Order: sequence, then structure tokens, then C-alpha cells
Amino acid sequence: MRAELGQWLALGDTSYFDSSLECTAGVFALEGIEIRDTIPVVRTIKKGMRLLGEGTAVAFDVPDVSPTSVSEAIMSANLPGGLGILSSGVAAKNCMTDEVQHSYLAALTAADTVLFFDPSGNALAVLDRTHKRAFFARGSV
Repeated sequence: MRAELGQWLALGDTSYFDSSLECTAGVFALEGIEIRDTIPVVRTIKKGMRLLGEGTAVAFDVPDVSPTSVSEAIMSANLPGGLGILSSGVAAKNCMTDEVQHSYLAALTAADTVLFFDPSGNALAVLDRTHKRAFFARGSV
């Protein structure tokens, strides 16, 4: 997980980690909030959906749109694709403490955060720019 997320963001210390057969969750401090060029960064949901359809991992940095709104828009246009994102994000809550869940849900609904999704491994990440941290979530695959 750390290696995968570290390809996209400059990770600092691990703040939280838990994993089971059903889920994996992690929270990482960041050394910076820049997204590395190892993942396409899209500014529209349509372009991101096209890349996801090709099996490419994507960072959705859509202005004034929260990760929750991105996943809802994808689900409206492509139910299986949207459900993949939703299931990864929701299942991982079972591997989080109440405090981590609260922070994670706040990041998911903030418009200044970035949603990352890798369809090949159902890996979801959220870049919380305000608090300079990243959340990683994966349901059972």
C-alpha cells in the first residue's frame, strides 16, 4: 500500500494503518501536496472515466468537486465503475478507528481534496491538501 501510494505522492510518516481480509486502510503525513507525474491528473470527470475504462489509475483533481461528488457522477454514468470506487471507499471504513473514519469522511466531502482510484487493484486514495495527509482505502478484492 505504501509503495503504491508513494508512487503518486511524497509520503511522510505513517499516521495509521490497519488491514484484514476484508479491508485495508492507512493515513500518511505528506512531505508536500504535489501529485507526481506517475499518475494522470484529470480536471473533468468525463476524461477520468475514459481513463478508468482503459484500466488506468487516475487522480481526479476536479475544481470545486469533492471525491464523494466525483464517485456519484461516475456511478450515475457508469454504475459498475462507480460501485467499484464506492465499495473500496466504504469497505475500508471497517479497518478504521472512529477518529480516522471521521477525518476520512470529512476529506471525502471536501471540495479541495483529490480522489485517486486504481481500478486494477480497487485502491482508493484521498489527498487532503488542507491537513497535508493522504488516506488509502481498499476493500476486499
